[in-house]
Amino acid sequence: MVSMKRIYSFVLATILCTCNLSAQIFDGETYLGIGISSITFNGDNPANKQIFPKGNNTTVGGGFPNAQTALSLRTTLSIDKNRTYRIPISFDYVLLSGVQRLPDKFYNIYATHSVHIPTISAGFEYAFLSLPLANAKLYAAADIKLSMIQKSELIVNLDYDNKDFRDTTRIYGKETATRLGMGLRIGVDGEVFAPWYVNISAGYNAFNLLGRNDARGELFTPSNLSEKVESIIGAIATTILIQYKL
Repeated sequence: MVSMKRIYSFVLATILCTCNLSAQIFDGETYLGIGISSITFNGDNPANKQIFPKGNNTTVGGGFPNAQTALSLRTTLSIDKNRTYRIPISFDYVLLSGVQRLPDKFYNIYATHSVHIPTISAGFEYAFLSLPLANAKLYAAADIKLSMIQKSELIVNLDYDNKDFRDTTRIYGKETATRLGMGLRIGVDGEVFAPWYVNISAGYNAFNLLGRNDARGELFTPSNLSEKVESIIGAIATTILIQYKL
């Protein structure tokens, strides 16, 4: 498992180094941002299937059909004074959580599946249009993303109608994994009041373009039962950041 202490230390060191780098090399300002992201897996995706399949389907799903949440931190380095060309460096902590209830004759099955994904990314932003209000700009961006998937956890509770039987809990999960992916997004940022800005963006992320391991099975499912490949997992992502200009 990736040490979270090492990850946080790396993020802090990166922020300090990039701020110093920006002051020495680039003409523009540096922006520090914090916010939240919403991630929704799309398409015929194992991650958004039910945890326990029905019928003849034997593939275990991730249980994440709804929007998932991430905490986002971003340092944006403006290469020029007009904020036309920017270098974003980000840290996202993605929290995947899925639940399912299956009623049976003598008991109910409650399943909870969770995966934590610290993600470090760096990319390039191009502001292609300046808006007349709030010093706002429309921009397009591309990011390279390193996802450090932590060990997944599947908790299964059997809630018996007859209380003479004890409820049973079983914990399963896949081991840690590291994948390299990419994100494309379009957004708008503008000044609320100096030195505070708001940054809103939407785009598409592919989590595992490089580093896939078919033996492990699908990336965000708790079991590799009946899984023969690791397919590319994509999601729609939206982010809202509050930024401070240094």
